Amino acid sequence: MIRAVRDTDIPVFLDWYNYYIQNTTVTFEEAMLSDHAFLSRAERIIKQYPWLVLEVDGKPVGYAYLDRFNVRNAYRYTADVTVYLDPNQTGKGYGRILMEALEEEAKRRNIHKLVSLVTEGNLPSEKLHEFLGYRKAVCLEHVGYKFGRWLGVSWYEKDLLPFEENPGKVFETEGDRQ
Repeated sequence: MIRAVRDTDIPVFLDWYNYYIQNTTVTFEEAMLSDHAFLSRAERIIKQYPWLVLEVDGKPVGYAYLDRFNVRNAYRYTADVTVYLDPNQTGKGYGRILMEALEEEAKRRNIHKLVSLVTEGNLPSEKLHEFLGYRKAVCLEHVGYKFGRWLGVSWYEKDLLPFEENPGKVFETEGDRQ
């Protein structure tokens, strides 16, 4: 089941995210986040963008959200994709399910392009993006340093809607649609 994030999810997702900070190069953050920092980030995001949760047997196994690509208004039709899974639930197709649901929500909100930043060497994420039709737009070498090594990142992009002369309004929240 796909549903919107709830306040009760935040401590679980913070644990997952801190795991990725401490043990992987999936994120370039190096210091674990506090409850307050993670909650503040979540509250900022859900004011404007969808944050979806995938549940299996009533238990969250992953989350995905869109966020602003850039703060300048002209970028409002482009959103950044983030997906994290319970570290014990990877390799089961949950990332694909979340990304497909996020793409549908992005289309409903009139977002035309999605972008996603993937760390060099994150082959499961690279393969997932390519499977879903994302294109590697650019690769930046040696832009991050974590766990004693230099790492690159790749920006992936996917066009969701036609690029019309008058694209209309971006629906940032449910209330904007009414």
